[in-house]
Amino acid sequence: MEKIEKTIRYTKLFNLYSGLLSDAQKDILYDYFFLDLSISEISENKGISRAAVEDALSKGTKKLDSFENSVKSLEKSEKIRSKVEELSKLATNVEEKKIINELMEELDNGI
Repeated sequence: MEKIEKTIRYTKLFNLYSGLLSDAQKDILYDYFFLDLSISEISENKGISRAAVEDALSKGTKKLDSFENSVKSLEKSEKIRSKVEELSKLATNVEEKKIINELMEELDNGI
């Protein structure tokens, strides 16, 4: 998986499941995926070893993957988004488009 695809995936998973991570994992994953800090930068900022950062990243991403494999919230959300996009193409009046836009906003804010 390319870095940009990996970043997109883990930012989505983080938004869904970050409450299930330890505080340290949450902080490090946020710095890495949202702030685009390098392992060295995170290590320096937090005063911990690079190995500790790498360990938190590895364990945190594995937890996110495990949560998604069990719950499948991201998968379900993306299927719903696809169907709503199909509906959007078929919408013919203002009220239908308004409802579709509201659904898309709900998906963007997380189910």
